[in-house]
Amino acid sequence: MTEARGDFRRSAGVLCAVASLSAAAGNPGCSRAEDAPGRTVAGSAAGTGGAAATSGTGGGGGAGGDASYAISTLAPAIAFDATPDAGAAYVYFTAIDAGGRAGVFRTRARGGAGATEIAAGPPFVAPLGIAASADGGRLFVADPGAGGAALDDAGALFAIDLPGGAVAPVRGGEGMRARGLEVARGADGEERIVFSGRDREGGQPGVFALPARGGEASAIATGSPLVDPSGVAVAAGGAVFVCDTLASPDRTATIFRIEDGFVSAFATGLHVGYPCGLALTRDDAALLVLARDVARGADEVVRIEVASGARSATATGAPGHDEPGGLHRAKGADVFAFVDHRAQEQGSVFLLGP
Repeated sequence: MTEARGDFRRSAGVLCAVASLSAAAGNPGCSRAEDAPGRTVAGSAAGTGGAAATSGTGGGGGAGGDASYAISTLAPAIAFDATPDAGAAYVYFTAIDAGGRAGVFRTRARGGAGATEIAAGPPFVAPLGIAASADGGRLFVADPGAGGAALDDAGALFAIDLPGGAVAPVRGGEGMRARGLEVARGADGEERIVFSGRDREGGQPGVFALPARGGEASAIATGSPLVDPSGVAVAAGGAVFVCDTLASPDRTATIFRIEDGFVSAFATGLHVGYPCGLALTRDDAALLVLARDVARGADEVVRIEVASGARSATATGAPGHDEPGGLHRAKGADVFAFVDHRAQEQGSVFLLGP
């Protein structure tokens, strides 16, 4: 396997639940004994719980924000990333099932039955990222291990038609090792996939845009200061936020803001998982980041006000639930889905809302 990369050494250790999956993702962080195969994504909802933020607490320094959130546990799963549908009725997530197959699954956002398979097995190998179209008709998945021999780490982007679950590659996404992604409308009104990965020619890390219908990928930003970008969020005005787990010398994450071709540091000192989970509120006023509260030994959702940089935090679980993954917002509401690789002793999918 390849050399360790940042917090991939911890959170993406869950990929070692299936050896071929971890090899395909280029992930060497296979040190956690509890990351073993055979745990199921299915099961009844694990109940609900509440955790409200106190304005100005946690968040790695700084205070601000007046929002509070409640947390609901939806389903146990060895999950990597999650997104609600547009109306926040369902949550879709990438995960490994009980048979060791990687794929995409669905659970109800307001409790009920466990997870339902949407599509699992080939062509998925290491589906790290997931995002939904604005109309809810399709899902998009970033798989850095698909598209070739496992160790080639070529990667591919896939589209899944709903409700049928038909899977097809997105033309132009192959070979770019896509990891984190979001779906947004461009200036022309067409949906595009904004994703982190590496360019095909020189292997430079970067953030790219691709028409959702397929086509030619264009670079939004490549090379320094980006090192290992994963999670992305896109503002209505076109600004892109991307989380990079290796850009800081102290091994904490840096969130960069990319606007008009310029890349600038937006937030630093965050302890995140892989793929890093971040999403903007519907009004673009705040960026939510799924992070690790080191002092408490548990996850938290850090809210960062875009205008001021002020931070507040919502605790999301008990101590020991400290393997955060992806986080996304529903297109039509300030409701967010996220995952933790260790919660409930086997990983879980969560919903965060007002």
